[in-house]
Amino acid sequence: MRIERKEKYIELSGDFTVLSSAPFNGGLREANRIINHTTSVDQQGPIRDYFCEETSLSREELDSVIGFVTAVDVDTAFIGESAFTDGEVKAVISAGVGSPVDSRPHNTINVIVYTDVNLSPSGLANLFIVITEAKVSALRKLDVVKNGEEITGTPTDAIAVAKPNERGEDGINFSGTATDLGKSVYGLVKKGVREALGTNNGYSPGRTILTRLSERGITRDDIADAAFQLLAGGSEDERELEEEFFKILEAYASDPNIHLLVSTGFYLEREKERLELVDDPGRLVTDELIGIDIAEYIGGKNALFNFVRYDRKKPGILGELPPFLDDAVGGLIAGTMTKLFEDNPKA
Repeated sequence: MRIERKEKYIELSGDFTVLSSAPFNGGLREANRIINHTTSVDQQGPIRDYFCEETSLSREELDSVIGFVTAVDVDTAFIGESAFTDGEVKAVISAGVGSPVDSRPHNTINVIVYTDVNLSPSGLANLFIVITEAKVSALRKLDVVKNGEEITGTPTDAIAVAKPNERGEDGINFSGTATDLGKSVYGLVKKGVREALGTNNGYSPGRTILTRLSERGITRDDIADAAFQLLAGGSEDERELEEEFFKILEAYASDPNIHLLVSTGFYLEREKERLELVDDPGRLVTDELIGIDIAEYIGGKNALFNFVRYDRKKPGILGELPPFLDDAVGGLIAGTMTKLFEDNPKA
């Protein structure tokens, strides 16, 4: 089996039996090529015509091709391999999820896995489950959100599992994560999805809490706007104060304690839904406690009074956020504004 990067696509060539959900020649079939091709988001028309135009293959040759398409640049794809006692696994993964605040389904996660282990159709299908679980785990690990919601994939994801075409021989039926093969596939796919999304979309586990807030539609400018709406009497030096505000905010955005406290709000919003707590019930005080902790960590005890002001008035975006996030962001604002004016007493 050979893997080649070409100008607009990645090609696996060999003599395969493939089970796939590919848009071109999907299902269970024999093939000598698996192609993952970069296309435009506006691509239309019969997919066979598309592959005929974009490759040098004839229509007859295309009968032995499994074809994937993606709007992702395949130059950002992950190609990796893993060996275990009874064989090896190779994976080609292209992954893109687009902007966190863009609802258009124009990005795709395509996963192509090859193993030299002889699998039955059931064994091939079993790996679909393993690949899907690994993909979801990678998305969870990266905290990938779309329009404020965690996602488990995109509407156009596709998978292929390939093995050598060993006609007439019985294959292994089980390839779940209890097997060495399943474990190898799971680990390789999880790693590949994470790396491909990091390369293509900039998702990395270590991105700052301001980046993660922006992925939920809460930008630095939204935070500053809400902060300065309660600035008593205004200030002629407000632009300079805003610059200093951002310096303080960004410094604390890299603090792991602030990161953990704010991200607790992400988790608790999901828990609130699970417990079917509607809106902001009066008995809910955990949200305020998180906000107070954030505010006091940044600005000391004086920040508590500032937090109460922002929590009551809810200026700007604070009035649009659910309870845990409005208090987490309110704590960021209160603590930062308190520190700003303590560091600039003449402002």
